[in-house]
Amino acid sequence: MLLICLTAGVLFRKSRILPENSHVILNNIVMYICLPALALLYIPELKVSTSTIFPLASTYIVFFLSVIFFVFLGKILKLEAQTVGALILTAGLCNTSFVGFPVLIALFGEEGLRVGVLIDQAGSFVILATAGTIVASCYSHGKTDYKNILKKISVNPSFIAFIAGLVMNISDIKFEGETKLLLEKAGSPMAFLALISVGLQLRISFKNLPVKELVSGLSYKLVLAPLVVFAIYFLILKGKGIDVQVSLIETAMPPMVMGSVLASSFNLNPRLANLMVGIGIPLSFLTIAIWYFIIK
Repeated sequence: MLLICLTAGVLFRKSRILPENSHVILNNIVMYICLPALALLYIPELKVSTSTIFPLASTYIVFFLSVIFFVFLGKILKLEAQTVGALILTAGLCNTSFVGFPVLIALFGEEGLRVGVLIDQAGSFVILATAGTIVASCYSHGKTDYKNILKKISVNPSFIAFIAGLVMNISDIKFEGETKLLLEKAGSPMAFLALISVGLQLRISFKNLPVKELVSGLSYKLVLAPLVVFAIYFLILKGKGIDVQVSLIETAMPPMVMGSVLASSFNLNPRLANLMVGIGIPLSFLTIAIWYFIIK
């Protein structure tokens, strides 16, 4: 599915079957319909207990460490604010579902997928809808305009849906029947549309390739971030079992497609954001294999 959708997007662009800037329309459908629908569907049903703390913590470690890492790196390399924002939203967010779910089934079976779903919904998805939106809003301005940032966050459909879902979760209210089916239908095209959108914007040209930005972003995402989680979970805490193993493999996933879509929606270096996904996904198949052999 990953390869077919990415290739389809590239072919649509080259053949000009779709109008110019069709990716903007797809991004808006994903951001304003699919993502809020999934938030309302999954957040109310989340069940978090003490046994799930370590799997959940892994994605938060990766994201907040990426903020520190790329803010510091941006000052050293004198990167533009939009570039720093794009790197945080791609390298800081793990592709725990589109790539993660098939990989977990292949490596760990259904038990691994159970842990992966929890990490994706209560980890990656929540970070995307909250901290991801905040980062996108902050870095889409040349200066920190807190009033404008708060306004953008408060009217963002994903964030509104997250807050509504959180209230429903606390109140033990869930959608049932036709309403639940409607949310499932509204959210189901997200993977396809997001990947096609990335393909529409993917232009891998070695001319003016942002080498230092790509190397920095992919090195963090595929090597440094899982290395930190490995050191904490396996070396310091002496963790064992499938929960810890799945946590590491999920942090070793390539950049999140929706992180790239969010960056593009806020005009945060769209080319770099999409290159991070387009190059990161195939490259991750090698690095994930290496991490799997290390933990096994």
